[in-house]
Amino acid sequence: MRNSYLILVLILSSCLSFDNTSLPSYTGAVNEVVIVIDDPLWEGACGDSIRHYFNSEVPGLSWIEPLFDIIQINASDFGRIFETHRNLIIVQKGEKTNIYFNTKPYSRNQWFCIIEYETARDLQKILGEYLPIISHQIEQKEQERYDLVGPPKKPLPSAAKKFNLNFGLPNKYKSVLDTNGFSWFEYNPPDKEIIKGVFIYEYAGVRPFNATTLLMARDSVLKQFVLGVSDSSYMTTEHQYAPHVSIHNHDNLKILRVKGLWKMSNAFMGGSFVSNFICDTTNNRVLALEGFLFSPGEDKRNRMKELEWIISDFKIRSSK
Repeated sequence: MRNSYLILVLILSSCLSFDNTSLPSYTGAVNEVVIVIDDPLWEGACGDSIRHYFNSEVPGLSWIEPLFDIIQINASDFGRIFETHRNLIIVQKGEKTNIYFNTKPYSRNQWFCIIEYETARDLQKILGEYLPIISHQIEQKEQERYDLVGPPKKPLPSAAKKFNLNFGLPNKYKSVLDTNGFSWFEYNPPDKEIIKGVFIYEYAGVRPFNATTLLMARDSVLKQFVLGVSDSSYMTTEHQYAPHVSIHNHDNLKILRVKGLWKMSNAFMGGSFVSNFICDTTNNRVLALEGFLFSPGEDKRNRMKELEWIISDFKIRSSK
């Protein structure tokens, strides 16, 4: 009896102490998803549901790019080359309809999901229920990976001093302008036509706290500080395209996240931006953390996601 009990304890300990450090590294590109689903399902209503979510248009870009890049394969083609992919979904027939998340991943830090179904109708139903959750989880996992293995960040002492803000940027970002009320940093390599920039600024509490009012204030600030080559050129919001607005919460602070397009007034230059407008009622202000991109002729989704992740990693200090 004692030996049986000892064996049981060892088995449970082995299960509970399992970690994936011995697994291989994940493979695949950022925002790429492998879906193991057979052609008849993929070409029908179930595949339409998956494509509806995963191919949805990323907001705030100057052209259409999908939320994820999908690689669909049949179950008969699933092998070691696909097992370690960073984001993996397996759709398979089962005794009951259910969904399992990260039960036993094939690689380290992999996002893994198994969807089992009894009938095609059952599969359609569970996809309708869980696809928004799956999409959100994959986005969160990509941000987690960036925070874990992305470029090291250096804290910005000026942000702490001027804006009461704990915030850092990758080492490749250099200061462009650092005044009392406005900080501007850029990654602008000399051998590439790309600019990734970050702004930090603030203004007294805005009422009402909505996108229209905030973008008007934004345009006023950028007109003052972000000037072009000529005296009459400055950065502003491209108002011909409606921005995408979402509400978030960070450390009990309300955030209005705005994704849209920017342009240089009286100049031929523009791109995408993402702004976190933080309602800091304790200090009676709106604090803006903003990322912008200039990358003509190149896909922008992943670079804008990186900027979004960067400006979302902050903490307002307890007192100013």
